[in-house]
Amino acid sequence: MIKNIVKDKMNEKDDKLLLGIVDCMFKAILLDPNNPDYLKALIHEITNIPFDMLEDITILNSEHVINNKMDKKVRSDIIVSIGKQYINIEMNKKYYKGTFNKNDNYMKLIASNFYKNKDNYLESYSIIQINFDYFNYLKNEKEISKLVYKEMDTNEVDPNFENSIKYHINLAYIKKTCYNKPVKSLSRFERYCLLLMAETKNFARNISGDDYIMKRVKDRLENLSSDEEMIGLYDAEIEAEKIKNTQIKGARLEGIEEGRAKGKLEIARNMLKMGLDRNIILEATKLSNSEIEELID
Repeated sequence: MIKNIVKDKMNEKDDKLLLGIVDCMFKAILLDPNNPDYLKALIHEITNIPFDMLEDITILNSEHVINNKMDKKVRSDIIVSIGKQYINIEMNKKYYKGTFNKNDNYMKLIASNFYKNKDNYLESYSIIQINFDYFNYLKNEKEISKLVYKEMDTNEVDPNFENSIKYHINLAYIKKTCYNKPVKSLSRFERYCLLLMAETKNFARNISGDDYIMKRVKDRLENLSSDEEMIGLYDAEIEAEKIKNTQIKGARLEGIEEGRAKGKLEIARNMLKMGLDRNIILEATKLSNSEIEELID
């Protein structure tokens, strides 16, 4: 019995939680110079770009060029190019108003910088954006959603934007429907995505199986999860998220309280116009005598 308890404890320790799905981990995995095939395989599975074309993939500087010194510097998660085809990859962990306005702006900046040093607008290019969403963004429940510019009635693609495509990868849906399924029943793409969301070492080992690309990702995940520098980045990112959530919640509560206070003052003002006794107004609104006095003045 004691031996079993000790063994369970050892297994529990060995299967400790991996670092969560945060920007620093996401980029470290997809941009691993020792395993470029994982990034290529994901892009292939999503876009159907042939593997032989992906051999020429180039990792670009993800900080966008700004045209005005007053402009704020912005950075994509990942930008790669294949000839004149650019792919902007974003990890969207939480939805907030403006999430995809920000991402769309990245596409515009890439397009703008392409033509910056050209003397005409005839040279063609294409921009693909891949959004890994850890939430349900579109109403349809699909693993991969492809968005293009189309005429509403005829579905004709706008010729000027036929090479501008957005993909949404619904990680939340994939996790909900696939996380507890037998590995043999999963597609290669589902396993690739689940590996990004692996919460324990054992799950990562199980989902990677004998696939050499995924096994190398699994090893990278394990190494990063014990790396002090990565843990520091992870903790800093989580702390920044907590501070941001606190600020948002605090502002919301402050707005509610302010709204309630204004509502009470308006009620008191109307009651005074009706000639009601001040004590009744004080009891009804819970305002102070001084606040009532200000309304009378």
